[in-house]
Amino acid sequence: MAIAVRHSEGQREAVLEFPPGAQPRYGAPQLQASHIAPDIVAKAIASAVAAGWRPLSRGKTVAIVVDAAGG
Repeated sequence: MAIAVRHSEGQREAVLEFPPGAQPRYGAPQLQASHIAPDIVAKAIASAVAAGWRPLSRGKTVAIVVDAAGG
């Protein structure tokens, strides 16, 4: 699962890659971005900034791999 984030005033995106969850049973739907808790997304964005993502700078999209807790 991956989601793209961008600051409202910035130009540079970050793609936050979360590990795959447990496989669904019996044809259940896959995990969607709306199923990720907002506090985990906020923690993942903070981790991306700590890893060097500068949302207000220009440049290429940055891919950040985070754990299930967003760290």
